[in-house]
Amino acid sequence: MKLSEFGIKFLCLALRIDKHIKGYIDFYIGPKKLRKIVDNEVLTSPNKLLTDCKALQKNLFKQGYDKKRERYLEKHLRAMEASIEILNGIEISIKEQFFRLYDVILQPVKESELDNLKEEFNAAYGGLGSLGKRMNDLRVKRTVPEGKVYELFKKALNITRERTKELFVNFLPQKERIVLELVKNNDDVKWAYYNWYMGDFRSRIEINPNYNIYWTGFLTAAAHEGYPGHHTEFIVKEQRLYRELNQFEHSILLLHSPKLILSEGIADLAVNVLFSNREAVEIGLRELCSDSSNEDSLEIMMAQNKVKGKITLFWYNFAYHALIDKYSDDQLMRYGTNFEIVSKENIKNQLKKRSNPVYSKNAFMYNLGSNLIKYKYGDPPSVKAFQNLIINPLLPSDLI
Repeated sequence: MKLSEFGIKFLCLALRIDKHIKGYIDFYIGPKKLRKIVDNEVLTSPNKLLTDCKALQKNLFKQGYDKKRERYLEKHLRAMEASIEILNGIEISIKEQFFRLYDVILQPVKESELDNLKEEFNAAYGGLGSLGKRMNDLRVKRTVPEGKVYELFKKALNITRERTKELFVNFLPQKERIVLELVKNNDDVKWAYYNWYMGDFRSRIEINPNYNIYWTGFLTAAAHEGYPGHHTEFIVKEQRLYRELNQFEHSILLLHSPKLILSEGIADLAVNVLFSNREAVEIGLRELCSDSSNEDSLEIMMAQNKVKGKITLFWYNFAYHALIDKYSDDQLMRYGTNFEIVSKENIKNQLKKRSNPVYSKNAFMYNLGSNLIKYKYGDPPSVKAFQNLIINPLLPSDLI
């Protein structure tokens, strides 16, 4: 990697912000010596960070980059500037923060789109008792024993990898691989799955066997975290943009940046690019379910799969009420439980994420990212369009 002085300053600025905001950098695969330098230096003041960021913004247009790359870097420097200003105690409204950080306008919530959600779930999840009880009974029935989690997720990962290789011919670097690790996340914020990209075409996917692990979710999670979702996007961009084109900005992923919106949109739609609804349910019943004779019919499970697609909109509205409408935790709990479609444990976890400055806006990403992609390329996007999204450094505003 031949780093220019501008590239060195850009990466060091991000690494210095990360020392203030724990978790700000999701992955860094750039020169190790830069990380070592920043790790060993004294903490840079937010005022100095702001000065350095403004200097980079001023010098960006002297680097000789093409207009598209200039715009991409400009938007990311604008996001870094907003993060630093927040560190400095400058008051910025949530909507302005969102636009500057993620390059997309945070739209008002459309609660009317959820008016019939409970009825749709009632129709898809039939049976006796309240919807909440039926949903909980299904969670219990479909929960995977801890001893089976690793084996079945690995199986799902292999299925999505093979299908990705069929659809995206000669797309994956030969050296790519994923390491799976079972972890019991004791942090306040819990994840069922998380992809940690390590560089050199390798990812570590953590699986928390004690949190929301259902056999019905394996295929979606494997596509989201692995093929053709996060892992695939990161390895392809490392190969083409970082290694071949020497673009330093693709050696790092900032959680508060425009890149995150499309990355989560890509991952959210990954399973729909690989399989039709029918194929996904058939594969799950055949390959991942321990006793398909004790399950709902194919048609019912297809209906359940379809309605589950609206969960991201529910969480978007939940986050909007939390951050924009300033609902209290009690109001949010009442709002969430009123639909009876998510567990109280899941709602409590979302409330914890809301209080974490790194993850407080995450619930918006999936719905916004997938909607931008669907608006531009269709639902689901074609393999060709999806490949374009994975290969090229696009911004959310490019899709509007």
